[in-house]
Amino acid sequence: MGMRQILLEIAYQGTGYSGWARQQNVPTIQGTLEDALEKVVRQRLEVFGSSRTDAGVHALGQLAVFMTESRIPADKFVRAINYYLPDDIRILRAEEYPLDFLPLKHVWRKKYLYLIDDASIPSPFLKNRVWLTGTGTLDTEKMHLAAQHLAGTHDFAGFQSQGSPRLSTVRTVFHISVRRLAKDGEKGDGLSDRPLILFEVEGDGFLYNMVRIIVGTLVETGWGKRSPDGIRDVLLAKKRSHAGLTAPPEGLYLKKIDFRP
Repeated sequence: MGMRQILLEIAYQGTGYSGWARQQNVPTIQGTLEDALEKVVRQRLEVFGSSRTDAGVHALGQLAVFMTESRIPADKFVRAINYYLPDDIRILRAEEYPLDFLPLKHVWRKKYLYLIDDASIPSPFLKNRVWLTGTGTLDTEKMHLAAQHLAGTHDFAGFQSQGSPRLSTVRTVFHISVRRLAKDGEKGDGLSDRPLILFEVEGDGFLYNMVRIIVGTLVETGWGKRSPDGIRDVLLAKKRSHAGLTAPPEGLYLKKIDFRP
């Protein structure tokens, strides 16, 4: 059969991991996947991800590939790898891809979600799954209005932390929004009906901590510390010091990755 390349779609809760990328002496998503895969194919293989999520960040649809000479049918890898994975990581889908396909090179769009519980008494059941601000009601209308200044192609240098240097800090945001998922006062089970705030952003790529800094800046707008128009000043200044706080990792989810058609 020869060499084959298998694409995996992966969901994980990142709370117990030091991010995607393999590191020595700490648990990571990549390392845990490679350990499980080794037990399936009885050979140490490298799994290449499409996005390097940070410590504590979750994924609903991470995509990754590995090459193998195993004759296991692609779809059978789902159950086989899951058998050896902890239950906070799940393979959702597996299929064969061309050998010349490179996930990082072929990424076209990424979509992230960020969840916030702004109740003054946060739910203990949402710990590590959303940002529990504990500061009372945020003005989501002002946050959404401010976010619209970030749509389009801009230099996002002011919305990045120091980290891996990039050749360019220009990125395109195709869609960005902030909304509340439920109305205050609704009755229900006390968990699924909580009026969480959902932040969504889709772009052609993101700088280091860019999404979390955008969320933190928008939250400061929701607290009334910034005007909705003030976010344009961060774009113009191109300095991290002009933006807001960096939102914690537990509210961030990599939702979807699209490859070039």
